[in-house]
Amino acid sequence: MSRLRVALVVLGDAMLIAVVVLLLEIDKLVNGTLYGYGLVFSDDWAQPYWLLFRVSLALIVVAVILISLVELPHPAFEERTEEDALE
Repeated sequence: MSRLRVALVVLGDAMLIAVVVLLLEIDKLVNGTLYGYGLVFSDDWAQPYWLLFRVSLALIVVAVILISLVELPHPAFEERTEEDALE
């Protein structure tokens, strides 16, 4: 497996993790700071917000897992050569 491939997978995972951190910061902003500016809680905005927030986090976690599993296969799944089979 090439080092470039591993580096790209790690970079992709790192970018997705950065998005998770940014989403958590937005959540902290909505659930903390904005109340100081007069935000009033309402189920009308809270329910869709919570749904979209959780779905976004779940999709990012699934993307990290899928990228890692597909692009960094386990050595047991690598193609064997005839020389390897004889050993």
